[in-house]
Amino acid sequence: MADLDAILGALGGQSLPATLATIDEGVMQGLAARRDARVARRGMVMALAVAALVGVAGSLAPVAPAQAEPLFGVPAGAPSQLLAN
Repeated sequence: MADLDAILGALGGQSLPATLATIDEGVMQGLAARRDARVARRGMVMALAVAALVGVAGSLAPVAPAQAEPLFGVPAGAPSQLLAN
């Protein structure tokens, strides 16, 4: 334990390297990049959840059966068709 105290005492007496003064900007840029990535990931997860919810709700909703009509025929709601019946 005395050796550790002597080593730490020797380190405490030394001056700090000059590169430590410029490390703040790099750390802050790294934190900002991580924050941006987290926000982007959160947005993608939210979009995925909404899409899944809409897909499940759309598949469970009851739908009316499809009715085929002639392509160029008279529509069933046309006035001439209503007067003829």
